[in-house]
Amino acid sequence: MLQRDYFLRLIEEFQAALSRFIEKAEGERKDMELRDLYRQYVGSYDVVRNLSFDELLAYSREQWQESERMERLNFAAELLYAEACDKPNPLRAMLMEKALKLYVYLDANSGVMSIDRRQKMEKIVSEIGKPEK
Repeated sequence: MLQRDYFLRLIEEFQAALSRFIEKAEGERKDMELRDLYRQYVGSYDVVRNLSFDELLAYSREQWQESERMERLNFAAELLYAEACDKPNPLRAMLMEKALKLYVYLDANSGVMSIDRRQKMEKIVSEIGKPEK
């Protein structure tokens, strides 16, 4: 029970931190804060951000407890999406495609329906098209 309460607080904390990050102005400080968000919630920025979709799924099985895995994958998708929104192409498209693949995976496997996630998926598809399989 304590572990579940802790993780629920972690989810709330992540959402608040991500909202603060999104509202900040561009700049080097924002990049440093993004790296810090990755470190706090999903792992090393340099590792997690640069993994392919399949590698990220394998990483999630190895690094995170099963009870936390889907939510941490959601954290990763949200971070990728937030970063993509601030980057130019082709990096923007690459990050959005990876976020979309994670959103699709979460939609099919998490057991949680999210209108926000579906809206982001639609926005990504309208911008970059459907991802390659």
